[in-house]
Amino acid sequence: MNFYIDLLNKREKAIIIWLVIFLVWVLSQKTIRNSIFGVLKALFQKKIFIVIVAMLLYVGLVVLFFYRIQLWDSSLIKDTIFWVGVAFILLMNANKATQDEHYFKKILLDNLKLILVIEFIVNLYVFSLWVEIILMPLLFVIVVMGVVVEMKKEYMSVKKIIDFTLVTFGIFLIIFALFNIFSGYQSFATSDNLRALILPPLLTLAYMPFLYFFALLMAYENLFVRLDIFLKKDKNLAKFTKRKILTLCFVNLGKLNKFAKENTQEFMKLDDKNDVLSMILQFNKKKG
Repeated sequence: MNFYIDLLNKREKAIIIWLVIFLVWVLSQKTIRNSIFGVLKALFQKKIFIVIVAMLLYVGLVVLFFYRIQLWDSSLIKDTIFWVGVAFILLMNANKATQDEHYFKKILLDNLKLILVIEFIVNLYVFSLWVEIILMPLLFVIVVMGVVVEMKKEYMSVKKIIDFTLVTFGIFLIIFALFNIFSGYQSFATSDNLRALILPPLLTLAYMPFLYFFALLMAYENLFVRLDIFLKKDKNLAKFTKRKILTLCFVNLGKLNKFAKENTQEFMKLDDKNDVLSMILQFNKKKG
């Protein structure tokens, strides 16, 4: 147990302490407690539960592969657990892939930004536990105040002060981290730190096939539900249409999204198999 606790730096321990305090308070409030139980109940619905388990199994296999090629060891458990939270958020937002053809490209680019390196360095060097415990709620209050005053023009002068405070503090953290790096370069330039830095982008890259496949399934399900509604009087025609769409698009999510977008009105006009074949033929002509 001590091994896993030692993996956390003082900032992460301070965050966990405040999260535990917050969780205790939340669970003491009956209304909020009932809402949380409702959310948990929704998460354990059969479909969602299967998807989450599939995600965890996939990530487990990726981690096992990284372990076999010596890119992962037990010292990266903390970083992996934190990344799983990101993976879950990406999974819940997978429907955005049906609206933005560059969605997956943006995810990869977001994981290669310089700001992530800066965040890694800043989080590598932290203050004492008591300082971090005091700083966490203080920064939280300042950030929340910034969000609130941004909604009202009469408080713009206060917003400028808050922004200046946050920027100044951010610069201070960077300077503090750089000072520690230069004063102890050997402790910074280690293989463990390098692996901790590149692990999230590598996990995200390896996660893309699963996320793509899930987004593809969602797109097919959404389209097929609409087809069942439009063709509820002719189930055989609905099945035929689905087979033709599967043959046409297969695993091409971009093509599927384009087909669904361009033919929504056409779905309501389908009367027989010839209409379906004509719709697909017209789509191929436009594509060509």
